[in-house]
Amino acid sequence: MNEYKKVDVAKYVKEGLENGSLSPVRAEKFARIAARRGIEGEEIVSWSVDGEGKEVKEKVDTIKKDENGNTGWVVTKVDEQHDIIVDKNGHVNMWIIDDTTFRKKYEIDPEDETVYRPTGGIQIFVQINENISIFQWGSQMNIAKGGYINITNPDDIYVISKRDFDDTYRIIYDGKKPKIKSKTW
Repeated sequence: MNEYKKVDVAKYVKEGLENGSLSPVRAEKFARIAARRGIEGEEIVSWSVDGEGKEVKEKVDTIKKDENGNTGWVVTKVDEQHDIIVDKNGHVNMWIIDDTTFRKKYEIDPEDETVYRPTGGIQIFVQINENISIFQWGSQMNIAKGGYINITNPDDIYVISKRDFDDTYRIIYDGKKPKIKSKTW
């Protein structure tokens, strides 16, 4: 079984950028998703795979209500035909996004109102070169080597597996070094 190094993600990124072990890349989200309102108390398990294709239980989370009484959204990856994706290990790739974040990052796709499209622009990521475990959004999350950390907004850092990144984002090589918003990095 793979070992996962527990890290403080902000410190990990800062040190990696300073010592050159992490390099920022620009990427643009293109993938559509299926989404539904979660039911308070519902448990969602997020699955991925490591570099060898073995399953990784990334995260177990429970639907909660936010300060406005809204539950989060259960989001599911879909393919180009907008069918829900099931991986080779038999897992549906789903996760929870809180209501405020979901409304900020997604909108109904006018070409197919059964799915949502991303609203954000180009984002900045660093690719990790080891298995890491972080505490994020109230739970522990494991990301295998090759995964990415979104560092566009230091107040909204998140990690994503390599498989999910490749299915969701397009790296943009524009010859410019990405500008990082915060002096934290």
